[in-house]
Amino acid sequence: MRTKFTISVVLMIMSVSVSAQTPTAHDLMQQFRYKEVIESLENQPETIENLLLKAESYEKLYNFTNAFIIYQQLLQINPDDIDLITATAECASQAGNTEQALQYWIKADSLSPNNLFLQTKKAMAYYRNTNWQKTIESAQTVFQTDSIPLLLRMTGDAFQNLSDPIWANYYYTKAYEKNPSDHISLNRICEYFYAMQEEGYDTVATMTEKYLNEINPNQISIGQMNGMANYSSGNFDKAIERLKANVELGDSSYTTTYFLGMSNYAKNWYYEAIKWLDMAYNRIRKNKDVNMYYYYGTALGKVKNQKKSVEVLQEGIDMINETSEKLFGFDISMAETYQQSNNPKAIGYYLSAYKRQSDMHNLLYSIAHAYDTMKDYKNAIIYYERFLKTAPKDIDVNNSSLAESEKIDMRFFHYINSLKRIKELQEKLFMQSGKK
Repeated sequence: MRTKFTISVVLMIMSVSVSAQTPTAHDLMQQFRYKEVIESLENQPETIENLLLKAESYEKLYNFTNAFIIYQQLLQINPDDIDLITATAECASQAGNTEQALQYWIKADSLSPNNLFLQTKKAMAYYRNTNWQKTIESAQTVFQTDSIPLLLRMTGDAFQNLSDPIWANYYYTKAYEKNPSDHISLNRICEYFYAMQEEGYDTVATMTEKYLNEINPNQISIGQMNGMANYSSGNFDKAIERLKANVELGDSSYTTTYFLGMSNYAKNWYYEAIKWLDMAYNRIRKNKDVNMYYYYGTALGKVKNQKKSVEVLQEGIDMINETSEKLFGFDISMAETYQQSNNPKAIGYYLSAYKRQSDMHNLLYSIAHAYDTMKDYKNAIIYYERFLKTAPKDIDVNNSSLAESEKIDMRFFHYINSLKRIKELQEKLFMQSGKK
C-alpha cells in the first residue's frame, strides 16, 4: 500500500515538473524556434499579443506574405497604430507587393508628417512603384533635412527615367560625394560622360582609375568602364591590361570581351582579337550589334579564315537589311501620322522611307501629295512628275476615256490623278505669278 502511494507521489511530482518545463511562446522566441512558436499559437486565442508573436515569427522565417496578412488583421483593431502600419508596409514590400506598401507608407507619413524615417520610406516606395515624379517630389522633402546617399541615387534614377540626364548626373554626383564607395552612382556618372564621347572619355578614365586605386581594384563594372574609356581614347594597351584583369575576376560579359577584342584589333593583333571577338560573337545572338560582326568578320579575313569570315560578314549584312526593313515601317507610320495633321515632318519621313526602299514608287506619289496638301506646289509638281515616270508601259495616262471611267483600276488611279494635279498646279502657279 505504501509502495503504491510512493509511486503516485513520484508521478505527480514528475507531472508537475514536466508541466513547469513546457516552454511558452515567449521562451521559444528567445530560443529562435520560430516554427514552434507558430505551431504553439495555432490553438491559442487570437489575442493581440499572440498575433504579434506569430507575425514576428513569420518575419523571422522570411514568410512575409503570412506576416503581412496578420498585420492587416491587427490593423483592423488599431488602424492608426504607427508601428503596426510600418510593420505592415515593410512586409508588403518584402513580399513584393509594392503598391500596397506605398499606400501604408503614405498613411504612416500622414499620421506623423515630420518623421524623417517615414518621409524617406515613402520616397523610396514611390521609386519602387516607378512613379518618378513623386519620387523626386518626396525626396526633395527629405533633402531639406538630410541628404541620404541611397535616396540621392534613386533621385538620379528618377530623373534618368524622365529623360533628364543633366539633373540625373547632378544627383548621382551628390550621392557619390556622400559615399565614395558607391560604385553604382559612379558607374551612372561615367555613363553620362562616356556618352559625351571625346569630351568625356578622359573624365571617365580618371574617375574610374581613382576608384580602382583607392577604393576597390576588383570592382568589375568600374573596371569595365575604365577599359571602355581607355579604348575609346586610343589607349589600347591600358584598355587591354584593365579588361584582362576583369576577365581574371570572372567577367566574361559581351561588353568586356567585345572591347578587349577591339583593343587588340586596333593594335593589329588579329589572332588575339579573334579570341575575344569570338567570345563576344557567341554572346551577341540576342543583342545584335552590327559593328561586332564587321570587325570580327574582318579580323577573320586578315588571318585567311575566309569561310568563317564570309559567314560572319553575311550575318551582319542580313542584320542591316532586317533593320532597314523595320526602320522603313517606322518611317511610313511616322509619315502617315504627321500627314494627318498636315505637319511638314511627314515629308521627311516619306523621303527617309524612299531612300530605304527606292523601288516603292508609290512613295513618290505620297511625297508629292504631302507637298500638295501643304501648298508647296513647285515640289509637288516635281514629285508628281517623278512618279509619272514610273508608270508601267501598259498604262496610257493621257487616255481621257480611262481617266473618266467609273471602274478605273486602283493601280492606275494615282498615275492619272498625278497628271491631272500637275496641270491644275501649273495653272495655279501661273495665276499666282500673274498676280505678282
